[in-house]
Amino acid sequence: MEDFEKFELEVGRWFMRAVAFIGLFLGIMFTFWAHGAPSKPIDADMEVKVPGLVCPSCAIGIKRNLKRQVNVKYIAFDIAKELVLIDFVEIEGFIHYLKNDKIIKLVKDAGYEVSSIKRLDNNKPNRYNKP
Repeated sequence: MEDFEKFELEVGRWFMRAVAFIGLFLGIMFTFWAHGAPSKPIDADMEVKVPGLVCPSCAIGIKRNLKRQVNVKYIAFDIAKELVLIDFVEIEGFIHYLKNDKIIKLVKDAGYEVSSIKRLDNNKPNRYNKP
């Protein structure tokens, strides 16, 4: 009987290790799925430079704060360039932007600073980008 209890205890340990490993694996996969690059290019209306935005988990708080805003349609991140790309709701050809002060406050509430905000609505190609 004592051998059976040891065997049962050992099987329980292996089972818990397997469950923990599967949970860890699924958590990592979900993180990459949830915060990976968008499947299609985003037509961003605004580009916000956030120094210190170096990993997908850094972006969670910023995304959460911005997604609560009614006029934000989609958010993407370029971690390599430390950029937050925001696509706003457009009604009848008019883009409903958030004010710069509001964006700075939302990013600051997530624990980061904003170094620059750039609107991308009226970008005309410069002399180096002409076809």
